[in-house]
Amino acid sequence: MAGIADMWLHPVVWPAESRAQRCRRAATMAVAVSAVCWFVTHAVVELHTPLSAGVARSWPMSACSLLMLLGLGLVAPRPRMTLKAVIAVVRCAAVRFAVPVTVGAGVVLCVNTRVYVAAPTLLKPALLACWWTVLALAAIQSCRIVAALGQAVVVPPHPGRLRIGLWVLAAAVTAPGPILLRASTTSGHLDLLSAASGAGLLVLAPAFVATLHDIRHLSSAD
Repeated sequence: MAGIADMWLHPVVWPAESRAQRCRRAATMAVAVSAVCWFVTHAVVELHTPLSAGVARSWPMSACSLLMLLGLGLVAPRPRMTLKAVIAVVRCAAVRFAVPVTVGAGVVLCVNTRVYVAAPTLLKPALLACWWTVLALAAIQSCRIVAALGQAVVVPPHPGRLRIGLWVLAAAVTAPGPILLRASTTSGHLDLLSAASGAGLLVLAPAFVATLHDIRHLSSAD
């Protein structure tokens, strides 16, 4: 299991046909780790009452979200400037996101209908489970889209842009860790869920540093 995890965290050093393929793998890894960190942080902050009251709408968490969006924009492959490539990207995104968007829209519609108002106690657990399942599925599908689009359709990020994006994502996923750790002791006693979530984010952050090291090593070798 340790060997599998080590291979997954170092996709750049796998055998490849070109540097572009290595960069595309690094981008997929970055999106996957960012998606995990975003989902964990979002779920803990929104569902955990002490955090949702004091941390969920704070400006540091909003700044981390904006920073993550910036990093994802830097590492994500860009469609080639051809009609065929753009259509292929839109089609792939539509197929991958069809189920999450449909189910998510159904949840939102149900919450805003009289049925939910009449029986919130019965529907709320089911709707919450569906909503968070949809968010998890959307995060997984985002990684699959980046991995599925080939070089004929998208342009992998340039190594320089990829390095900047990885640094930005490393900062974006690391910053919520200390915030959650600090919030875990605010009430005078240790909140285990907040502490475990904050520590988990700090553990995942070095994945970006390892990929940065691999990219620098390959660049110097080339």
